[in-house]
Amino acid sequence: MGERSIVPRRPRQRAESGVYHVVLRGVNRDAVFLEDEDFERFLSALRAVRDATGCRVLAYCLMTNHVHLVLRTTDEPVGLVLKRLGIRYAGWFNRKYGRVGHFFQDRFVSRPVEDDAYFLTVLRYVWNNPVKAGMCERAEDYRWSSRRFLEQDAGGRPVDGEELRRLVPARVLAEIADPAPERIASVVEPAIGRPLRHTDAEVVSLFRTASGVGDPREFRLLDPIRQRTAISELRTRSVSYDQIARVTGLSASTVKRRHASSVGRTRPEDAGLGSTGWGG
Repeated sequence: MGERSIVPRRPRQRAESGVYHVVLRGVNRDAVFLEDEDFERFLSALRAVRDATGCRVLAYCLMTNHVHLVLRTTDEPVGLVLKRLGIRYAGWFNRKYGRVGHFFQDRFVSRPVEDDAYFLTVLRYVWNNPVKAGMCERAEDYRWSSRRFLEQDAGGRPVDGEELRRLVPARVLAEIADPAPERIASVVEPAIGRPLRHTDAEVVSLFRTASGVGDPREFRLLDPIRQRTAISELRTRSVSYDQIARVTGLSASTVKRRHASSVGRTRPEDAGLGSTGWGG
């Protein structure tokens, strides 16, 4: 056997507080949720893992192709907690859609949260992801986020509101729940890393495949359902709204509205996902 060069992975930073901001992304920027049932199943898996490990779920936000979690671990390391979660959800998703191969992108991202100011910044960033993505106008309106449970009972959702309120007074939570300015993203994103972006040439190719047409003029002649389907497919590949606007000839705000109306309609055969694909 020949020699093989192995580049060691950087060890994970351990949080003295036990609190981590975790980001799980779909491999190849693919969607990890295609239907409402998928979101529900992930939350069920998260609840089961929370109960099995004793970790506390302080916040969550499930987006089309990635997940934000704010967790407080106890005896079990964050790597094992996330491995349990990945196995539960990816295994179910794989069976449902008949998929094989990697599911989540390489290793999950986890960053320790060691001070109060950064903790509040992370909460605000996580809750406002759907607002920034143009999926809703107010963070509390987004169905797949724990933000709305500041004002109502969690109803079985796997979020530990009592633990969160113990760490952060209700008055402060109410203050940080407003839409986050761009400076919030500028603080958090350098730590967790931005998702990779497609080149314009890649977007043109994806656009032609998704829509079946070659230019914006032809796209505008498509019926609204086909337009929404094409936009949704581009979003499952993490194509930005501005890039979609350029290839479709629509305004970015129109693209956002049409995508918001198509959430949950993506066809399962377009997923291309399978096993977990990352380790601790």
